[in-house]
Amino acid sequence: MSSQYVCGNNTKVFVCNDQVSLGLSETEISLSEAEISTIRKYWKEAVDQNPNLFDGVVLSVKSVEKLSHGIKIELEKTRYSHMTYVMNHKNENITKCRAVAVGGSIITMDGYYVFGKMSHRTSFPDVIQCIGGGLSEEDIFDGDPVHTFLRECKEEVGLTSEDIVSIDHKKYFYIRENQSTVGIGYRAKTRLTKEALLQRFEETATDGEIESLVFVKETYEAMSDLLMQPLLVDYAKVIIEKHLLDQSFGDIREFDFE
Repeated sequence: MSSQYVCGNNTKVFVCNDQVSLGLSETEISLSEAEISTIRKYWKEAVDQNPNLFDGVVLSVKSVEKLSHGIKIELEKTRYSHMTYVMNHKNENITKCRAVAVGGSIITMDGYYVFGKMSHRTSFPDVIQCIGGGLSEEDIFDGDPVHTFLRECKEEVGLTSEDIVSIDHKKYFYIRENQSTVGIGYRAKTRLTKEALLQRFEETATDGEIESLVFVKETYEAMSDLLMQPLLVDYAKVIIEKHLLDQSFGDIREFDFE
């Protein structure tokens, strides 16, 4: 699978100051027999290339309701094979999967942004991205997507909720081309320094998807250098560039999810 999907996509980023709540439908995305056959063939070839791939459950956007007090996202299940097929075959006529990912920018006590470089055993090797991952059923017990971010922090870098001193109320939404991915991004500060977090990662991280941590000083020059990295994930490019140019973000309420 190509890293081009997450590094060179036409991705829009919005801000959200409202509450975001999640609900899980009893339904699953329905695929035709022809689609199932096509995806199964594709998946076999993908696994032949990377035996570490796992065809687990993926939660996809079924509907979005903009309420006076927040935004409610209804989800339904599909499979990872379906999601990655859509990612890699965007011009084909196949039932869409709008997978939801949750992550965020972590800033250390001494002023470093924390990114993760993806392992070679993942679908997107060497990609530099924010800490985060796909929604899991276990994360939406009260409908709050922040639980996914906190879980991924623990699994990917060993950062516990007690290590996080603040999470901004404002969130970023990123929407990839054709709404193939809907992402929710937080901004959090940790009480740990760069060196303490690196040690924690080396000693306790359990996920294995992150090969190494990338620390970037919170300065114009360092962020500008990060933008030059060809394998920096697309939504981070948009967010960093807008901040460097002091440009504003549109409100997610302006986006039409239909």
